[in-house]
Formats: sequence, C-alpha cells, structure tokens
Amino acid sequence: MRARDVMTSPVITVRPDTPAHVAAALLVSHGFTAAPVVTAEGGVVGIVTEADLVRGRIMPDGWVVEQPPEPTVGTVMTGTPLAFRPEDDLADVVSLMLDDGIRTVPIIDDGRLVGIISRRDVLRCVARRELTSAEVWRRRMGMTSDERDEIKRTI
Repeated sequence: MRARDVMTSPVITVRPDTPAHVAAALLVSHGFTAAPVVTAEGGVVGIVTEADLVRGRIMPDGWVVEQPPEPTVGTVMTGTPLAFRPEDDLADVVSLMLDDGIRTVPIIDDGRLVGIISRRDVLRCVARRELTSAEVWRRRMGMTSDERDEIKRTI
C-alpha cells in the first residue's frame, strides 16, 4: 500500500505567524492532533502539534507569572518535520511513526504539501481490513461491501 492510498487531502494548514490560540482552536474544531505549517508559497516549514501548543501555557495555581505576549505558531512549532512522498510505501511511513512516536506525517510532492497521514488514517484502514491499495481503491470507487468481500476471498 502507498502513502497516497490513505493520506488525507486537501490538508488544513497554518502559517508561522498564526497566533497559537487560533491554531489550537483549529485543531480542536477539526479533531486533529497536528497541522503542517506552510509558507505563503506552500512550502512546509514545520508542524504544530497539540503538545507544542500546550507546552508551557498552563501554570500551577498560585504561581505568579508575568503574562508573556501571545506566541505564534512559528515560535512553538516543531521545525523541519519528517515527510514522505505519495508513492512511498505505507509500511515505511507507519514504521517511522511507531519507532519515533510521531502521530502525523506530511506528504510532499515536488516540494509542495499534497496530503497528510495520521495514525487515525492508518487505523481506519486496519478497522476496515483494507490492507492493500486495491482494497482501498475498490471502496473509493463505490463497490458494495459484498463485492469487496468477494474480491477479498479471491485475493
């Protein structure tokens, strides 16, 4: 199976100058754990995760803390994220995600962001028992579950 078979596209992105609270609201509203950070030209310069947006923001009761200025995504993001291409083997993407504790991987083609793969995208395939590119594409092409089951029996 290839990365393109399970990637989500189009991708919700943020810019480096986006206020952190706006990025947090975007993640919450879409149920995402991370978003790629892109330039105006569409180049990926980082990824901002839930952890990036929470880190250092919540202080224990009773602590007197000077109110810092609102951070931007560019100041809290994880820079230069690991990325894959659409034609890369999904097994390689999943291995990296599991080995390095990465939840979300940008998919880049010719220097431009074309998709994103999260653990949830991969888990969705496992839940549907779609473990080959052909099974994913059959579902996307509108085959019934009976037709898919028949094809699975012959594979």
